[in-house]
Amino acid sequence: MAGATTGIMFAVGALDGHGRELELVLKLYRSDRTQPDSAWREARILDLLVGSGLPVPRAVALDRDGSGAGWPALLMTRVAGRVRNPRRDLGPWLRELAAVAARIHALPIAEADLPRYGLWGLEHPPAVPGWWSDPAVWEKAVQVFRGPMPDEPWCFIHRDLNPGNLLWRGSRVVGIVDWLHGCWGPPSADFAHCRINLWLRHGPPAAQGLLDACRAVQLDLPPYNRYWDIADAMSWKVDPKKDGEGFARRYESFVTAAVSALDTPLKPLA
Repeated sequence: MAGATTGIMFAVGALDGHGRELELVLKLYRSDRTQPDSAWREARILDLLVGSGLPVPRAVALDRDGSGAGWPALLMTRVAGRVRNPRRDLGPWLRELAAVAARIHALPIAEADLPRYGLWGLEHPPAVPGWWSDPAVWEKAVQVFRGPMPDEPWCFIHRDLNPGNLLWRGSRVVGIVDWLHGCWGPPSADFAHCRINLWLRHGPPAAQGLLDACRAVQLDLPPYNRYWDIADAMSWKVDPKKDGEGFARRYESFVTAAVSALDTPLKPLA
């Protein structure tokens, strides 16, 4: 199956004890020292989401250490729908994205039941890429990344919220998948991750359109701080040879725009 970024997925057909056909998904998790116990962590989030009203998979069986499947594995129900990335008239699509984010962030899941959000790559921020146009912009971005995190109320977040993890039927989201990184954290982290994906695929107006749609859905949202754009961008590893020159330049423009928007005087990095 296509679409998994944290593992390999297979569609599985099975019969239950009453002879009814089941549509399942088997997800095998790649070995990653930075993401230990991945199968159990995603199963745990799915268990917490039972009864939430969100259209999410249900965990069926777990091979926590991979002793049975060869890799750590999670068997879960298959949710309906397809990934949708329209090329025009993005307004209704963005409003539905915003509504999904609001539903996730409003869930009353206790902080004590969740892992806490943490920045990826903070200990060893990446060096200036050799293909980067203006090293000073990258250095400013790294300094912002190393600086204080903006203060905002935390809640349950998806942490990998982007169009590729939403499944649609018509104009409605009918499935939300890939919950490995669900945690207690700042909702702006979800907005930032979605924004960079929108910027890379649809351009700056779509990224701004998401924020406008989120403010329309959640009137009490605090002002968005572009720090979060930089924090998310620093977790990406972009290679023009692998990802394409156009992709790399769009990524560069995202970081550059975030640095410019902050308009904060920064000292040269030591």
